[in-house]
Amino acid sequence: MVDFCLSTKGGKSSLKSERDLIVQQVDLLFDTTPTEVLGFDGFGTEYDKQLYNTRLSAGNLKSIIDSDLEMLNLFGWSHNTDVYLMKGTERDIVVIDIKFRKGGQTLQKTYNIV
Repeated sequence: MVDFCLSTKGGKSSLKSERDLIVQQVDLLFDTTPTEVLGFDGFGTEYDKQLYNTRLSAGNLKSIIDSDLEMLNLFGWSHNTDVYLMKGTERDIVVIDIKFRKGGQTLQKTYNIV
């Protein structure tokens, strides 16, 4: 899913490459909850709610994230996800590190969910 880019720099769109489109898709996925996108109820995540689950493991969350990333058009880029789970007093904190690769190119994006 690609959103319209309304911000411009010098009259040009800031989405200039596949890398920009991948980052935007993942940002949209992580910042949207299911049922927020009309007509595409399965799009979105609720990772923050998962942090209250006392049985949550980094491996379980990694499987969920990988499954969510599969619904995106990654333009032939492969991805590797690392999930770091830190135990908190009320809920856990998670750091999600995603590395995308295509040919000799790499792209890394890190998300923190508290």
